[in-house]
Amino acid sequence: LLGALLLVLFATTGYWRNSISLRLLPDPRMNQQLERAQSALRHGRLSSADGNGAREFFESVLATDPDQMQARAGLVQVRNAAIVQANKALATHRLEEARKQLALAEALSAPSVQLQSLRARLRDLEEASADTAGLLAQAAAPGIGDEAVLALLDRVLQLEADNRVALEGRDELLSAWLVKAETLLADGKLEAAHELVDKVIAEDPAQVDLPPVRAKLGEALARAQRGSDREFQAARSAEGAGRLDQAARIYQRLEHAGLDSARAREALHRMAVVAARDAGKEAADFKFKRAEALLAKARQWSPQAEEIVLAQQRLEQSRQAQHRLPAQADSRDRARLPALLAGAEQAMARGDLMTPPGASAWDQLRIATALAPGKPAVRKMQAEFSRHSQQCFEQAMAAGHLKRAQACLEARLAQDPAVADATEARHRLAERWLAYADERIGASDYAEAELAIAFARRWQPSNPAIRKSSARLRRARGGSP
Repeated sequence: LLGALLLVLFATTGYWRNSISLRLLPDPRMNQQLERAQSALRHGRLSSADGNGAREFFESVLATDPDQMQARAGLVQVRNAAIVQANKALATHRLEEARKQLALAEALSAPSVQLQSLRARLRDLEEASADTAGLLAQAAAPGIGDEAVLALLDRVLQLEADNRVALEGRDELLSAWLVKAETLLADGKLEAAHELVDKVIAEDPAQVDLPPVRAKLGEALARAQRGSDREFQAARSAEGAGRLDQAARIYQRLEHAGLDSARAREALHRMAVVAARDAGKEAADFKFKRAEALLAKARQWSPQAEEIVLAQQRLEQSRQAQHRLPAQADSRDRARLPALLAGAEQAMARGDLMTPPGASAWDQLRIATALAPGKPAVRKMQAEFSRHSQQCFEQAMAAGHLKRAQACLEARLAQDPAVADATEARHRLAERWLAYADERIGASDYAEAELAIAFARRWQPSNPAIRKSSARLRRARGGSP
């Protein structure tokens, strides 16, 4: 009996000694497996059929020692990493990768709360991706334009970023565009070629055939730019010599060619302004046919030029003034000159620059000018009218009397639309009208605000703030912006 007890005691002692030694001195092979598992986890190899994934390494450790805490914590890390990778795969529409990572997370007992939203997103994308076959069939159908094909392929790639058919189809289409661009370059159609190359760049800047075509386009544009500079120089010379029609033809050709279009439009606008101002001067001398011809050219060159409106107004005013003139100016008509000048002076003192018709300073001065255009007294009164209208404008602007300022500016520009600060004065008046419009909108006085915006548009149609004020007025009235 004593021998049996001693045998049991030795066996038990040996077992516990082996267990304690394993815990205090782990198996070197187990440490190697743990290191491999952590390395695989760091490199994103979460699971692998060949057994070299982080999951497989951690599970091999647990097969040897089910209580190994580091391996258990490692599997939790693998599960969390699988959820992260599934999320990324869904964001880039890599559905197969997302399925794989979700399956791994589920196998490692991921909480259902974490998996539910990811599974829902996967189902939505799977339903959407079911349409890719139909989209590809539409893109391959005959008679579909290039833009429509590209839109369909882009839609497929939004659903499946790695769809091989869509990627190859888009690449073939972009390559065909580049071939067409080279043909256009050879035919000298630079603008069309440039447009095609820009489309390719916008769609895929890394397109393999793009660099050589861009190089050819750059060389062609450089040559065309040199030729364009020579033409601009010729146009400027013609403009400086007064051959405006010749200069305009060159500028219009450059504008239509698409090279330096903005520069050509600027030159045409400059010429339109000069023509409109000359038209106003011709109208002031009752040379209406010449004024109308100049206005027609100005409208052809730059129809949005603000000076055209003012010149047209002056033309109408001069026509009205001519109707009030006698049929022929004899000595008795010239005897009226002192009375006309005195009447103009009195009208200016009253502030009647442009109204009432017939009794205004402008009307009486125009009749006096028609009767004796070169007389010193007439020229002196013209200078006085110009000074008075300018002073009237500044005083009205300072006092905030915008309608009065408007009338004074009309009078000043009616006499000479080419005054040096005409553009600045129109801008200042338009800005004040727009500020007044915003104030009236804030006070819910929409009718007055609309009138103020109309006045601003009359004086400076190109002012970008007009669109903003109009949109604000529509919103305040309950309309769409």
